[in-house]
Amino acid sequence: MARGNGMTGEGLTLPLDVSHDPLLVAASFAIAFMAGFTGLFLTRGAQALAPGPRKRVVATAAVILGGGIWSMHFVAMLGLQMPVPFYYDALTTLISALIGILLVGLGLLILHFRARTPAAITAAGLVFGTGILAMHYVGMSGMQACRPAYAPAGLAATGALSLALATAAIWVAYGARTRRSIALGTVGFALAVVSVHYLAMAGTDFFVEADARLPTLALGNEVL
Repeated sequence: MARGNGMTGEGLTLPLDVSHDPLLVAASFAIAFMAGFTGLFLTRGAQALAPGPRKRVVATAAVILGGGIWSMHFVAMLGLQMPVPFYYDALTTLISALIGILLVGLGLLILHFRARTPAAITAAGLVFGTGILAMHYVGMSGMQACRPAYAPAGLAATGALSLALATAAIWVAYGARTRRSIALGTVGFALAVVSVHYLAMAGTDFFVEADARLPTLALGNEVL
């Protein structure tokens, strides 16, 4: 839960009190888990495929994993309860999804088209972590009518957590490509995505924008 600190700024009200719907919090974790399970199991054995089929598997897994990060975020945001309505810019929301998919895809390319050395696995995990982080904050930047404000300590902690948990999850899933390691990597992926989101939200205050002008394509919670 984000709480206000009493600060005010130009064009901003006092920070809003917010809460989360526990059912949608649980649903957001379920989405992250299902995306991780599907994407990581789909790529099992991909190294044995010819380059063409392997690229298709990697592309599909990137959409599933990156799309899962995006879906988890916005289901969690559906559970965000504030005393005023808020919206999202459609273009920024789309860009946030593409960022998640493209960065996860880059990580998968490292894992499936390069020698799977410790350096490559670590690099892929860092790319995954960057994708989770970038997707979250780009998605948040699309908020309209309410503006998020971030505490520097929260930004630093969220960044460190994202890189650490995502790298650990990729190491578990790709250190040995057994069913058990992939299942444990799935749990690690889901924990990384969910933990980063809610830690970031804990370090975020929300302010009502005075005289906010909604973009032509503004998405409300009903559309999402």
